[in-house]
Amino acid sequence: MNKQHNKLVAIVKYFYPVAAGIETNMLETYSVLAKKGWDITIFTTKDTLTEKNILKDFEIVRNLKVKRLSYIKYALLQFNWNKADLVCLHNFDLIPQMFILGNSLFRKTLGKKDYKLFITPHGGFTPEWTIFNPVSAIIKKTIHYTLGTFLINKVVDGVRAVSLWEKKEVVARGVNANKVSVISNGVEDEAYLDVEKLARWEIKEKVRVYGKYLIQIGRIYPIKNYETTIRALAQVPNDINFVIAGPVSDNAYLEKLKTLIKELNLEKRVFFAGVIRGVDKYYLIKNAQIMVHMAIWESFCNVVHEGMSQGLPCIVANNTALPLLVKNGKNGFCVGTKDYKALAEKINFILKNKNTPKVKKISQTNRKFGLQESWQNVALKMDNLYQPLI
Repeated sequence: MNKQHNKLVAIVKYFYPVAAGIETNMLETYSVLAKKGWDITIFTTKDTLTEKNILKDFEIVRNLKVKRLSYIKYALLQFNWNKADLVCLHNFDLIPQMFILGNSLFRKTLGKKDYKLFITPHGGFTPEWTIFNPVSAIIKKTIHYTLGTFLINKVVDGVRAVSLWEKKEVVARGVNANKVSVISNGVEDEAYLDVEKLARWEIKEKVRVYGKYLIQIGRIYPIKNYETTIRALAQVPNDINFVIAGPVSDNAYLEKLKTLIKELNLEKRVFFAGVIRGVDKYYLIKNAQIMVHMAIWESFCNVVHEGMSQGLPCIVANNTALPLLVKNGKNGFCVGTKDYKALAEKINFILKNKNTPKVKKISQTNRKFGLQESWQNVALKMDNLYQPLI
């Protein structure tokens, strides 16, 4: 590490206390880099997933300086470019990312781009377009793959893909493959601890109430496709419940799920656990029967990785990056994204064969694989990627 602290500016729409994949990725990796001596400032909004302008203007979170702005000020983001060694964009929103890319091209043309520019799209450059309003999807998609690709190739110094799937997708859209490095995500330090001993009694009491359960972790949002697991739940033994842990991102979707739950008479078998962090989260995972993740799109999937770290058999949707984590029949199962009958069949298979050599081997394989990559290791790989740029 250089004696003079390298100054890194990270830009993202949401940050802690929002607890979704991008936010967890940034919090865990950048806090490690801060310990290594990086001077890190994160510009973000004052919003959560469901509320506007409610978070503090400024705070220090695990040695990270977090500056929160109203959305308008965030969209027109201004800071002292000359004092940044590295500017890191997270996700790929049109605002302010495209503005920053354009501004960087202007500075480069004038010979005034003294900082290096890095992007981690987290799948945001090649999202699941069906979740957007059709008109918005056409506009955003067109901009991404024309002006966006052009600007990335012209002014971005490096791109981090979180999976081989994402790299292939980005390169297929015209981004220079030489700019793209793959660094997958990790698990938190708590994954390595004795969670049975360290978890709080409150979560232990909740787990007692949940009984035998399947688990899916993620924000309550249509892309997560919880309805397929809920439909499958009606076809598995009545003593098996379904726990959904994560923040509400779409209230209308939450109400849709509740209506479906009522229609299928599953009110006593589906639990919305909310956001659960740290050791308690891993305790909740470890005590589940199976992790199910039927999202219609994932660029990596932190939570499946977390489930594997606790030795859970995993069943995932057979799309995007999910089959790269869960190899069908080897360390879990992949089923059609909306095929709730096939999902129920695999759930029942695992439940009936929980103590057989086949399922035990799946659990052991997942535990070993899941613990191979910590956020600490991921951050060190990022450090090795960033340092040559500056």
